[in-house]
Amino acid sequence: LRDARTHLQRTPWGVTCAMKGDRVAGLVQLDPERDAEDNAGYIPFYYMAPGPRGTHVAVQMLGHAVSHFRKLGRDKLRLRCAPYNDRAQYFYKKYGFSKIGEEVGSRVPLDIMEKYIGYDR
Repeated sequence: LRDARTHLQRTPWGVTCAMKGDRVAGLVQLDPERDAEDNAGYIPFYYMAPGPRGTHVAVQMLGHAVSHFRKLGRDKLRLRCAPYNDRAQYFYKKYGFSKIGEEVGSRVPLDIMEKYIGYDR
């Protein structure tokens, strides 16, 4: 919660809530500072509620992140994902993410995943 508040102070798009009708469908948190030295936008938190999974809301939230970070001139999108989270791993790979490393020093194993979002490929 503290991180979410910090990101909201940096940008009004620091945390975005996706709705499906009158229910919360998901949340995406954006960190414009982490990994900026690598020209990457970082997503520290990405969550879909169980009910709306498979309804394409998740890809809309991903598109929101791409649009936000492209405006900042970033050409990559990064996030961390547990290697045993098969559903999330499948989603990220389906939409162009690939594993580029593993998080060092985390409480649980985490894959570092990245997607190219630039225009020159």
